[in-house]
Amino acid sequence: MSKGDDAGSSHVWEFVEGQAWESVQEDVDGNIIGKHGTGISAADIYRRRRRQRARHDAAGGRRVVRDMIRYMYLLIDMSASMSEKDPVLAPGNRLSCTVAFAIEFVSEFYDQNPISHLGIVIMKDGEAEMLTQLSGNPKVHMAALARASGTGSTSAGELSLQNGLEVAGRSLGHMPKHGSREVVVLCGE
Repeated sequence: MSKGDDAGSSHVWEFVEGQAWESVQEDVDGNIIGKHGTGISAADIYRRRRRQRARHDAAGGRRVVRDMIRYMYLLIDMSASMSEKDPVLAPGNRLSCTVAFAIEFVSEFYDQNPISHLGIVIMKDGEAEMLTQLSGNPKVHMAALARASGTGSTSAGELSLQNGLEVAGRSLGHMPKHGSREVVVLCGE
C-alpha cells in the first residue's frame, strides 16, 4: 500500500507530507507570500528569472542573431503624378523609370540578403493594394512589376501613403521579432 492510501487520498501524488500549501498565504494585494513573511511576489520571481536568463545568454549560453533576416515591403506610387514625363529621366514617364529601378532593387536585394523576404504594395486612387506577398523568390516580384508597368496598367488618382503603410504594417505585424521589419517607399510627388 502506498502513502497516499494511508492518508485517505485516492492517488499517491496527492499525499504531501507536511502540507506545503498551508505555508502559503496571500497579502492584501493578492500576492503570494510565505508563512514567515518572506514577501516574494510573482513579479519578483519573474524579474529574477529574467535576469538569470539574460545573464546566462550573455555568458554564451545561447546565441541569438537578430536582424539577420529582413522582412521588407516596397511601396510604389502609381498615382496620376507618375504618368507625367520628367525631362531629367530617360525616355518614358516616371512610372516606367520607377519600375525599372524597383526591378533592379529586387535583384540587388536578394543578392545581398538571400534568406530575406520582400513584398510589394502599389498605391493609387487613394487606395493601396498588395501586388505581391512577402516571398523569398525574386522572380515573382520582377514578373509582377513587369505586369504592373505593362500597357494595360494605368496610373491614376492620388497617392495614399497612410493606406500603403497600413497594408504593409498589417502583414509585417505577424512576422517574427528576430528579423527586421522594414518599409521602403518609392513616390514621385
